Amino acid sequence: MYQSHAERRRRVMAQMQDGIAVLAAATEKVRNADNIYPYRPDSHFFYLTGFIEPQALVVLDADRGRSILFCQDKDPEHEIWHGFRYGPAAAKETFGFDEGYSITELDSRLPELIANQKKLWWDIGRDTAFDQRVTGWLNTVHQRVRQGDEPPMAFGDLLFVLDEMRLFKDATEIDILRRA
Repeated sequence: MYQSHAERRRRVMAQMQDGIAVLAAATEKVRNADNIYPYRPDSHFFYLTGFIEPQALVVLDADRGRSILFCQDKDPEHEIWHGFRYGPAAAKETFGFDEGYSITELDSRLPELIANQKKLWWDIGRDTAFDQRVTGWLNTVHQRVRQGDEPPMAFGDLLFVLDEMRLFKDATEIDILRRA
């Protein structure tokens, strides 16, 4: 089943042609005090990954043809109360990513991945907090210009690519629609 998600990632990278894309999972929504609503994955994120855990981010590096997943660490004690977590290693294998890292490494690794890319793709303007986070990663790259790193000079809205792809259903999606 997850081969179709890996194929979608490859198709997105082919349409991007060059550059790097980042797409975050949906955030958990607090209902009251210490309770959260049942988690629902972001449709675009799920379409590319098949991954249904919060606090995750996918990176598509079109220049190198690789996909990277950042997700929560495996934590058996936390899982007692909040449910199963794959962790980076199992998620990488299960969902067919080239690399998998802890979400705690995101802010240190993303500037390195963004540096020296021609174009940066993300869902521009959809989430102000995420836009600010992307700006922070870009600022980190800007601060390293004297060390030889260059920030991307162009930006693309990843949702334009994904929305177009999602109009045409693949065999897996057609089968799910038939069963529904």
